[in-house]
Amino acid sequence: MAEIYTDQKNMLVKFIYGECDLFETLEVEHALEENKAFKAEFLKLKKSLALLKNTEYSPGKKSMNVILEYSRNKSTALS
Repeated sequence: MAEIYTDQKNMLVKFIYGECDLFETLEVEHALEENKAFKAEFLKLKKSLALLKNTEYSPGKKSMNVILEYSRNKSTALS
């Protein structure tokens, strides 16, 4: 299978996020039709994005305490 290079992966990410101009869009669409490795990488990136969108994030307790302490110190300094 052909190797997909970093600039090609970057172009796929731009394409997935709708950030390509018309020429880039046509170029990617053509490559998706003609290059199996490129299409496989595209599908892998799309799947990864879907997984990221369904992931919930929350800060740890220590991080929250640091933020709250900073906020308290900042509001005291402004008084």
